[in-house]
Amino acid sequence: MDFSGYIARRYLRSRRHSRFLSRGSVTAIIGITIGVAVLNITLAVMNGFHAEMRRTFVENMPMITVNTIAPEGFTDLGGLMDLIGSEHEVTGVAPFIRQTALVTADRRWGSPRSQPGLVWGIEPDLVNSVQPLDSYLLPDPSLLNSLHGGLVPRVILGSELGNNLGAALGDTIILTAVNGELELENIEAESRRFVVLGYFETGMFEFDSRFLYIDLDSARDFFEYAPDGATLVGLKVQDLMRADQVADRLEEILPHEYYATDWMALNENLFNWIKLEKIIMILLLGMIILIAGFNIIGILTMMVGERRREIGILLAMGAQRRQMMGVFLLNGAWLGLVGIFFGSLLGLGGILFLDRYGISLPGDVYFVEQVPVLLQWGDFFLIAGVTLVMAILAGLLPSWEASNLKPMEIIRYT
Repeated sequence: MDFSGYIARRYLRSRRHSRFLSRGSVTAIIGITIGVAVLNITLAVMNGFHAEMRRTFVENMPMITVNTIAPEGFTDLGGLMDLIGSEHEVTGVAPFIRQTALVTADRRWGSPRSQPGLVWGIEPDLVNSVQPLDSYLLPDPSLLNSLHGGLVPRVILGSELGNNLGAALGDTIILTAVNGELELENIEAESRRFVVLGYFETGMFEFDSRFLYIDLDSARDFFEYAPDGATLVGLKVQDLMRADQVADRLEEILPHEYYATDWMALNENLFNWIKLEKIIMILLLGMIILIAGFNIIGILTMMVGERRREIGILLAMGAQRRQMMGVFLLNGAWLGLVGIFFGSLLGLGGILFLDRYGISLPGDVYFVEQVPVLLQWGDFFLIAGVTLVMAILAGLLPSWEASNLKPMEIIRYT
């Protein structure tokens, strides 16, 4: 049996007349357990927010948007889409018209309700090649095909926008927008009626409370664009994480009045804020583990002081100093391993609980209505490794002190 391991196990046991060490050991283990568990759960929640935000933005907005500085928008839409489609990593291309408008719905009782909205003019046959819009449609995913036609143009409202306006299926809403050149002395607005065909619900309050979709031809007519015009062209690429590289290549082949923006650049500040917040949370919550590490130092230092006579006898009997140093390094590692084990189990249980039952969030404050979690085993192993190293380092000072004790002086004066 290994000498250092055997003595280390004996020293972790409490003495008959003193239970301080055992209580201290339990305290250190509990501290590490709490720190590891909280850090694992927090990182899973942060990863969940990041992944959910990325998914929501990518699925409800084009991965790359091609815009023009011309006020009239695109004029040669067909040639532009052919040019963009020649890029081998582009898997989908669709034109859009994006304009703001005032949305008004009449009510049976009380005054009409109005609120601003973001109108998207879409081509129903092409939009799903860029974003999976039909997967969010209510009550029937196939209603996108019915957006064409009708005596009165049709509209698909965001679910929250429909609730705020009190607009039910088949109701008529009015879109009001200022078209043409804006003159403060003579502001002319145009209004048009649309019939509510259905709703879409993404789970992101910012989209569901502002967006509405109409047919591209209706948008051209209402906002006075050319018959083949659009304000932007949306793209979908094979790998969303390579969207920035594809956008850079498109910049090289597109005419100078066009420019391409990828989804990462469009939301750069938001995603940088999430990464920074994750780092700050790791540093703050890592203090719990750091405090537990200092607790291990105190426990092992007390252990060395209480076991001085025994250490002196062992050294006098021939025990090597490196073996005595190994005793307390093993004690620190053991306390860390036990805390890591229980902390990881507790953290995994908390993550699975949140994933299964969830915690509701106010949708008007956060972009999701439930706390998202994403389990990444790499975070678990990283936290476990850093905690174990910290626990071993915490045993260096007490182990060095124990290995440098002079056995003859200890035996003589104790």
